[in-house]
Amino acid sequence: METTSAIIEQLESKLALVNGKMLSKKVTVGFDGFVDSIRKPVQQRTDQNVTYFPTLSSFGDHIKSLSGKSGQVELEVQRVKMGGNAPILSNALGILGISSTCLGSTGFPERDKVFESISPNCTVVSLLQPGKSDAIEFGDGKLIVSDLAMFNHYDWEHIKKTVGLETLRRIFLDSSLIAFVDWANLQHAESIWEGILDEIIKPSGRRDFLFYFDLCDPSKKTACQIDEILDLISSFSFNGKVTLGVNTNEAMAIWSSLMGAIQTGSIHDAGRFIHYAMNIDTLLIHPIDRTIAFHQKEIIELPGRLVKEPKVQTGGGDNLNAGYIMGLLAGFTVEESMILGMAASGSYIQEGKSPTLSDIQEYLAVWRSGMESHPSLIEVNHLAN
Repeated sequence: METTSAIIEQLESKLALVNGKMLSKKVTVGFDGFVDSIRKPVQQRTDQNVTYFPTLSSFGDHIKSLSGKSGQVELEVQRVKMGGNAPILSNALGILGISSTCLGSTGFPERDKVFESISPNCTVVSLLQPGKSDAIEFGDGKLIVSDLAMFNHYDWEHIKKTVGLETLRRIFLDSSLIAFVDWANLQHAESIWEGILDEIIKPSGRRDFLFYFDLCDPSKKTACQIDEILDLISSFSFNGKVTLGVNTNEAMAIWSSLMGAIQTGSIHDAGRFIHYAMNIDTLLIHPIDRTIAFHQKEIIELPGRLVKEPKVQTGGGDNLNAGYIMGLLAGFTVEESMILGMAASGSYIQEGKSPTLSDIQEYLAVWRSGMESHPSLIEVNHLAN
């Protein structure tokens, strides 16, 4: 059985050969876009010092203590940045040297200035004014508060009218991989995804697409909506290989919704159930300390490298997606793609910016050197029929 360090070493050798060769691969990503204000909640402020609520639970306790009273919380702005899964993922891919097209709510008729910093390898097609989000960050997680009113009439018909069906056909059919993200926040995402499948993907007759889906937090969706979107995602499998990426909370929420009651089993139980319920190539679950792939008939689990002092958290999942997608496009193994995803995410969280290929190579070298005295085995189990 191979060790994680051995997989990292294999990945490092392969990455040394791909530099500059990824621009021939084209990815299309859609369809959101936000202006994100990254904030920290002030716990105490003096003339000399400011302390912040360290954890979500400590902040929650404070909010709970105000019940029946009143109170104020100062949210100190750390920075304002481009947000939304589609722009962040497109930008991360571009920085890795992959040509991407971002179809999203990045400002209309002109692009919002917050998106001007996006990678030159990314072509932005603006469809709508961006959403607004406050990302309140803590040492153990984040709370995102969003204004989604601008998405009320943002559907497939709007996109066709804004861009034109022939232009959309050219964009999607030139793509090696299509990433559909942020279903949870786009009221009419299902209309958009189904429209692309029915009017572009199916008529093309192609069977070699790669599809990547990221639903985001589904907790506000009904069981019927979740069941329907999983069926729609599965239907893309007739035209290529499908990967669905979720974090732990999202996987447990989907499992509970499908079962009709809150489930308390393991993340492996959730993954098995979701993968069995769908017709897809890979279900990728990424807890904060590892990644688990339910791939065809196998369960592959790889430990990650936990960043002890994160500079940023919002966008970590998008950068993991970018690394994993790069692995898919390069033809790497599932294990290598998982490591690449975790390295891209880890480097982003550690440094506060989407990594270049060189940044990932440096991160991998440090990761591997730290494992030399404590090698960990890759866990591979077979899914029951």
